[in-house]
Amino acid sequence: MRPRRSYKTVAALGVGVVAVAVTGSLSFAATPRVAIAGTKPAWVTSAKHVGQPAASKRVSVNVILPLRDVARAQSVGAAVSDPTNPSYGHYLTPAQFNAQFAPTSTQVGMVKRYLAGQGLTVTSTALGNRWVTASGTVAQVGKAFGTSVGSYSYRGQTSLAPSSTMTVPASIAPLIAGVTGLDTISLIHKRKSVKASPSSVASVPKAPAHQPAATPPPPQPCSTFWGQHTQKVPSTFGKTSLPTTPCGYGPQAIRKAYGISGAIAAGDTGRGITVAITDAYALPTMLSDVNQWSTEHGVPTMKPGQYTEVGTADPSTFDLQDECGGEVGWNEEEALDVEAVHGMAPGATIHYVGGNDCADGLDNAVNFIVQTHSADIVSNSWGSLGEPSANDPELLLEHSFFVQAQAEGIGFYFSAGDDGDDTVDGLASPAVDYPSSDPLVTAVGGTSLAVTQAGATLFQTSWGDTVDPVDFSTTPATLSEPLPGEFVFGTGGGTSTLKLVNSTTSQPTYQKGKVPSRFALKGGKLWRVTPDVALDADPETGYEVALTEPDPNNNNVPTFTEFVIGGTSLSTPLFAGFQALASQGRHVQIGFANPLLYSLPAGTFTDIVNPTTPIAFASESGSFVAVLGQDSSLVAIKGFDNTTGLGTPIGIRFLANEH
Repeated sequence: MRPRRSYKTVAALGVGVVAVAVTGSLSFAATPRVAIAGTKPAWVTSAKHVGQPAASKRVSVNVILPLRDVARAQSVGAAVSDPTNPSYGHYLTPAQFNAQFAPTSTQVGMVKRYLAGQGLTVTSTALGNRWVTASGTVAQVGKAFGTSVGSYSYRGQTSLAPSSTMTVPASIAPLIAGVTGLDTISLIHKRKSVKASPSSVASVPKAPAHQPAATPPPPQPCSTFWGQHTQKVPSTFGKTSLPTTPCGYGPQAIRKAYGISGAIAAGDTGRGITVAITDAYALPTMLSDVNQWSTEHGVPTMKPGQYTEVGTADPSTFDLQDECGGEVGWNEEEALDVEAVHGMAPGATIHYVGGNDCADGLDNAVNFIVQTHSADIVSNSWGSLGEPSANDPELLLEHSFFVQAQAEGIGFYFSAGDDGDDTVDGLASPAVDYPSSDPLVTAVGGTSLAVTQAGATLFQTSWGDTVDPVDFSTTPATLSEPLPGEFVFGTGGGTSTLKLVNSTTSQPTYQKGKVPSRFALKGGKLWRVTPDVALDADPETGYEVALTEPDPNNNNVPTFTEFVIGGTSLSTPLFAGFQALASQGRHVQIGFANPLLYSLPAGTFTDIVNPTTPIAFASESGSFVAVLGQDSSLVAIKGFDNTTGLGTPIGIRFLANEH
């Protein structure tokens, strides 16, 4: 394991246990051991044990300390983020929050003493005393936490993991909310971007030698507006020609479609607002790339100091490239996020905070922002598949970030996911992704956006694409499957069943009376439903992004390249840009936005309702037909739904109501 960046010293919180005041000495050996809930990863139960690591192998763990009086911390956050509360906008500073709720130096000292007594080396203590990082051999860590460490194979990945729930002496247990770091599978976060087009999954069947083959139609151009060009297809919902794939939209087109061009032209550019972006790794050419992209799209280039980076100076510390899918994909993610925010809010400052991996590196990045309050709006285009258990240490850690962020007036926006209800990824039943399902963040879902020749919005459906390949093996050509074809990708959403530790309710207050019971009711209880809002996310109606990356067709020479990309990794930074515009000139920053968003008057959002007659388009080559608004088991209906939430913001009305 490579050394972590220096900013890891401002790492994490824990909220799973209410910490007790400790002023005297503790006798660790004389007390019975108690379990630390959630420290045996859930995936181990169905994994294959493939061996034991050498007892001398060195590993590193993060020992998470809990907040003091977490119930009061949450109460403070609820008050300052509620527009109807007299305390609204009276946010705490990081120092004020930590003075009231962070673990004390005495408590940290006790944890250090215990770890050192087990032969572990304490390597760092987080600012705010949120965790202690320690390293040692597998044997030492196993002894310290009352478990053995095995090597396991799970879904094609191999990782170390504790074979049983960790334990510690009862005398130290109240000071430890969780332990992470032994396994990487629990920590890996997926980026939520998808490149156009789904043609890679719509392979054209080859004709058997003894059968006559149909001739594919001549290729047609992509369409800059819906229906500009058409392509011949086998009969699809009674039609034999369909609009070709949209070409993708630049920032000017997105602004016009969502009705904010006038506001930006009048000076509402997000000036004075800082939007932070978190991703793994870092694109070394990001500043020059966004400036070149801006010039090509008629957007002002970055002024000196308008784009800043933290935690990205030393690529030698980058870790887990294989597990995270490589730096190239995350660089594309970063370019998408930065260019989407800048395209929507060209006057806002963008603060990029890169993690050294897609595991605890992202947690470090998030907590750095919280501990320094370096932004009021944070766009995060990543998350897990499904929800962990309420006692999962990683969840406790990440939720605790949002507890502090709410009290400080920082709004976190998370991608709702790109795989519909997640069953396409092998989950047995529909699920939502975390952290987007956390009640203290705003989950952003996706739509498919079609525009007119004049650039106005023609229609939006929920983002959910099915693909049906055209079979040219016989004459005439036919569709390979019954319509609407096979689900490929779509916005995440659905009903969360996460009952957070220290939470008194399953459904957030802001959703009470706002979310239909058909979505919120499960097992006799009302739960949180995601997403909260939505914007364009379909890669087939996606965003034009550019960056410098290796060109595989030219010996991987770094080349400035433009392509179309989507996913809720697009809708999230677009919405963060919207919020930057709404924040300019506001008497207090919006902070955690959901209490405000759910209180906005009718006419603030466009209600997305999928049409009864399916809408389809054809690839330029004619090799497949795609159908919009087919999002696995999720639906877009009148009112709040589990694909687009409240809907998409209506330009000036939205900005005016949030001001």
